[in-house]
Amino acid sequence: MKIALAADHGGFDLKEMIKEHLKQKGFQIEDFGTYDLESVDYPDYAKPAARAVAQGKADFGILVCGTGIGMSIAANKQAGVRAALVHDLFSAQATREHNDSNVLCLGARIIGSSLALSIVDTWLATEFSGGRHLPRVEKLENLPQEEAAKLDPTALKQEAEDVVLEIVEKGKMQPGQLLVVGCSTSEIRGKRIGSDSSAETAAYVYQGLVSAAEKTGILLAFQGCEHINRSLVVPKQFAEKYDLTQVNVIPVAEAGGAMSAHAYKNYPDSIVVSDLGGRAHAGLDIGNTFIGMHLRKVAVPLRLNHNSIGEALVQAAYTRLPLVGGQRAVYSLAQEPNRS
Repeated sequence: MKIALAADHGGFDLKEMIKEHLKQKGFQIEDFGTYDLESVDYPDYAKPAARAVAQGKADFGILVCGTGIGMSIAANKQAGVRAALVHDLFSAQATREHNDSNVLCLGARIIGSSLALSIVDTWLATEFSGGRHLPRVEKLENLPQEEAAKLDPTALKQEAEDVVLEIVEKGKMQPGQLLVVGCSTSEIRGKRIGSDSSAETAAYVYQGLVSAAEKTGILLAFQGCEHINRSLVVPKQFAEKYDLTQVNVIPVAEAGGAMSAHAYKNYPDSIVVSDLGGRAHAGLDIGNTFIGMHLRKVAVPLRLNHNSIGEALVQAAYTRLPLVGGQRAVYSLAQEPNRS
């Protein structure tokens, strides 16, 4: 069973306790952050964890903040999520039996860690009783919902720019190095990958990506979808430097994806190549598009504070040189032994 965990700074310590507790019991954990005590905004962490549950990528979710209230409000904004704020064992059992809750919210400043772990155990061990409760839960799912608010173009551009700037900073990227980008505009719009491709959304996110690249001097490569064998739009100078194989294809939304198609038309002096030969210095995956095959060895995951663009979960990695040698190996001049 897979559990999605998330917390803000107020719930970080309790989240870590719950994570270790569940690991010892054999549960598979996906931790959506936060990863330290630095102040953050709880919706940024509740949203991707709750969406993982709604999309079936996790069986249940457990969210923690100071009171649990903010996390529960944020989680219940996601269609298909039934988040319950629980501070006692009776409610933990009742919300599973009667409401078929799939996300548990806890207040780290309201209850102690011992009670919290007991609530988690009770909640996970309790089955939905069905029967007279089933039509009531079905009515929850069938309640009329407001049409999702249109994504704010300014916000999308800023989110994309912030993500790239954070990758460059944390990954210690240098001017001229390459960041490979995989992007699902459908996921950004809150839909399943490949189901709601949007040229307009691609244009907004592209503006943010390119703005950050211009500020930092890095280069971008845009991965296409499997319908063009994940060929990439890259700067011609990078392709020539590494003798990459150019291919004859024009990415379009239906075969390549909206972002790849937009980049082909707008990224300066770019061509399409079959692959990068494992030469990308860092990677940005917007909406689980799978870009790891393009990265250099050794790839290291990045824990980002900016972990979403629109409704899409963002994942990133940077690369470093392999550390070769044994016990006496030296990796910097500062480490060199004094031979005098």
